[in-house]
Amino acid sequence: MSYHRFPICKTSGKVRFGERKDIKLALRQADRNRSQALLNDVPCSRREIRAYHCSDCNGGWHLTASPEHLIRLVPAVQTHGPGAGTTRRTLSDSELTGRRVA
Repeated sequence: MSYHRFPICKTSGKVRFGERKDIKLALRQADRNRSQALLNDVPCSRREIRAYHCSDCNGGWHLTASPEHLIRLVPAVQTHGPGAGTTRRTLSDSELTGRRVA
């Protein structure tokens, strides 16, 4: 017997939300749980940061902890071809923001 308020997706095993308002409430609750855990100095397992549409759930939505797009600050190193084996310089925090460090 399942005690979940929402059904479980058979493909992913995640909780299936049917409406966007339910997702907003769940994300708000996850954020509240993380904040409360931080204040009490205890670990928190809630990592959800966004929702995505599931094609297997007939219009259902799931929560995920992964960001939508991964941001790469340093270019990938070439493994072959021209310039392979050269060392690339990484940017410091001051170079990223454009501020000079005295």
